Amino acid sequence: MNSPARGFTLIELLVVIAIIGLLSAIVLASLNTARTRGQDAARESDVKSLETAMELYYNDNGGYPTSNGSGNGDVLLSDATLVGKLVPKYIASMPALLIADGDHYYGAGATSGVETTGYDMYIYVGASNSYCRAGTLPTWTGDWGTPTVCNF
Repeated sequence: MNSPARGFTLIELLVVIAIIGLLSAIVLASLNTARTRGQDAARESDVKSLETAMELYYNDNGGYPTSNGSGNGDVLLSDATLVGKLVPKYIASMPALLIADGDHYYGAGATSGVETTGYDMYIYVGASNSYCRAGTLPTWTGDWGTPTVCNF
């Protein structure tokens, strides 16, 4: 007497594989969204730390740092002149995530190298894949056009 064959049919296996694939795609999409939110939370913290460093600098120097030798100017946050004025006295190091994003700093109101009366930062936000502005002049319409003010 022959016993019936045991196991799964090809159709059953394909259905199970398709369901597992669908579930894993949903989980991976959720993880990617969570990762982006986490990076944006880190950006927010970095911006607040940088703003605190700017205020400490302002208290000691009577103005915000100039972003280049002549005063006003749009520079990357990795600019050596800017970093030299803030690191390590006011902030341990320039936030790596903001540097990696290519975020910018603009000191406004300086003349002949005198410290600035205000500053603006152009910050990348991953969740919206766009930039926003932070600092003492977030509604200023200078180099970066009409501003979108950061919500943090």
